[in-house]
Amino acid sequence: MRAILFFFAAFLFQTTFGQQPTRYLIKAGKFFDSEKKQFLRDQYIVVEGDKVVKVGKSADGFKANSQFIDLSSATVIPGLIDSHTHFLFMQKSGTPMETDLIENSDADRLLRGGSIAQSFLEAGITTVKDLGNSGPYLDVVLRNAIRKGWVKGARMLVSGPIISPPNGQFGKLAYLHKTLPAREYSIVRTVDEARSAVNEHIVNGVDLIKICATNDNGLVLSPEQMRAIVEVAHQNGLKVTAHATYDEIIRDAVQAGVDGIEHGYGISDSTLRLMAQKGTYLVPTDGSFEGYKGIVEFAKSNITDDDIRSFVATTKERLVRAVKAGVKIVYGSDLYLYTPRAIGLEAKNTLVSYVDAGLPVADVLQAGTYQAAVVMGKQKELGVIKEGALADIVAFSGDLEKDFKEVIYNRVQFVMKDGVVYKHVTR
Repeated sequence: MRAILFFFAAFLFQTTFGQQPTRYLIKAGKFFDSEKKQFLRDQYIVVEGDKVVKVGKSADGFKANSQFIDLSSATVIPGLIDSHTHFLFMQKSGTPMETDLIENSDADRLLRGGSIAQSFLEAGITTVKDLGNSGPYLDVVLRNAIRKGWVKGARMLVSGPIISPPNGQFGKLAYLHKTLPAREYSIVRTVDEARSAVNEHIVNGVDLIKICATNDNGLVLSPEQMRAIVEVAHQNGLKVTAHATYDEIIRDAVQAGVDGIEHGYGISDSTLRLMAQKGTYLVPTDGSFEGYKGIVEFAKSNITDDDIRSFVATTKERLVRAVKAGVKIVYGSDLYLYTPRAIGLEAKNTLVSYVDAGLPVADVLQAGTYQAAVVMGKQKELGVIKEGALADIVAFSGDLEKDFKEVIYNRVQFVMKDGVVYKHVTR
């Protein structure tokens, strides 16, 4: 019996650990070097297992025993990183956000979240930062399911419940359903509660901390509470990003030491200069007129075209000022609304809006790849295609640099995450 068991163990070891990992040889017609922010021609990429092992003009020494993937007519970039998502929450434009929690169970939200994660992956977004509105750590559950291969979806870095003043971001419905805010947010009222909230998040295995510096009820986290959150998070190696929408609270959050600002709509030039000085990044969760109009019409909302145009003009102006001030710009869609097309595709509308605002395509792609990885401290493994990085590779049929809107939306040809091919359209 021992001999049989020994033979089986030896056979299993050889067949599972003795095999060479799958090797891919990819020919990229147009290649985006996200670190140097430049496009190169005719590059070869060699992938073994989940890593990139070589990038360059020559494939010598790698042609044998490799599976060849011809992307010579495509633009190849690192997998996109969306730094502001809410996979566990969906809202119909014009309705209270509490409705989603009232109408859907935690199980419903997890199942739907898995579908959203897959939609993002198929659109070429291989990594996301998921920033709350995810119930009692449902984001951690979904992240782990994706890691284990139970769900096919974008890689998730998660914040757990948003640390917030009382009532979170909820409105009048929360007064009828009084338990909702505490289920969806980590409510704090004192500095000690703020510290405890971060420690609870750490125990539950989050990847970063998201705070709601101010909520829709006009309540704010105090500078002392924000400094306490940042202190505990940084001591434990976690970044902190802040939902902040008007200048005074943005400045308070920046001075408290947060790593990033989400939205930043009403920001002044002086606060932008302070962000640039401190290295605080900005996630402009913007959209184009066409993108917003499609969502509004789909929801049959009463928001007017003039309202949309006014908002888009304001966000464009803020983005241009932020770039001029030298603030790090990081792509984040904040797409939690029901959309007329696949939500992963719609999430790229934010990238289109950056181009519409006048940013060069190379700058926009860097904001959605390398720059997003840098602010997470993961630039050696994510947001780049170079030796030693995780093999997250996306290709678009055609020239992404010259025809950005058409190509980014409609021509996803190839998606690889961790060396696994999830999409390959042969043409």
